[in-house]
Amino acid sequence: MKKDFMTLLYEPKTKIGWVHGILACIGGFYLSFFSMMSLSYIIKADYAIKLLPTMISTPILICLFALWLLLCSTLLCCLKKILYATVLIIVSLFLSQVL
Repeated sequence: MKKDFMTLLYEPKTKIGWVHGILACIGGFYLSFFSMMSLSYIIKADYAIKLLPTMISTPILICLFALWLLLCSTLLCCLKKILYATVLIIVSLFLSQVL
């Protein structure tokens, strides 16, 4: 079973097209929501000023993140990009609060 799972992760995306597409869409939504949520947390202003950039940027970032994830060669590469982007957003959020 472990061998089957590892071969699924390392197969090219032509064999796992639906899984790769759905993961790219979900990852795009997750990364754009998480990045805009952290941006609105960083901005120290009124709620209207916090909300406006988030509402405008989120659909654009969904498309960009999903396309970025869709261009990965394997499923493992896509998962690593989601993880690394999440860690980068968390670190930037932490650094903005410290500095």
